[in-house]
Amino acid sequence: MNTKNSIPELTRGEEEIMQILWQLGNGVVNEIIARTEEPHPKYTTVATFLKILENKGFVRHEAEGKSHRYYPVISREEYTRGVMSSMLTTYFDGSLAQLVSFFSQHEQISTGEMEEILKIMRQAKK
Repeated sequence: MNTKNSIPELTRGEEEIMQILWQLGNGVVNEIIARTEEPHPKYTTVATFLKILENKGFVRHEAEGKSHRYYPVISREEYTRGVMSSMLTTYFDGSLAQLVSFFSQHEQISTGEMEEILKIMRQAKK
């Protein structure tokens, strides 16, 4: 699957539900609600998010008694790769160097983190 443009971005609520499903591996609505922060959303709200996620191709379900068990069909890594690729293209003209430069100028990056980045870059070249 080409992740550059094929994976749609999620709203904050959709992403919250996906994060929970990625942690659980699968779940029914009440299991997902139990993992949300207080105040917990209504059953119908979570069910609606799951239907939207299913329509977007992020989850599928299997019947389980009178309810449905949902499971992710797009991995967290696959989604992250698509979001990061989109961000890189949209905000940094596709340049990883511009992204690193931005963060080095606008965030507190410790010497340890810089050395870690350099180590990762060296390993990626091999």
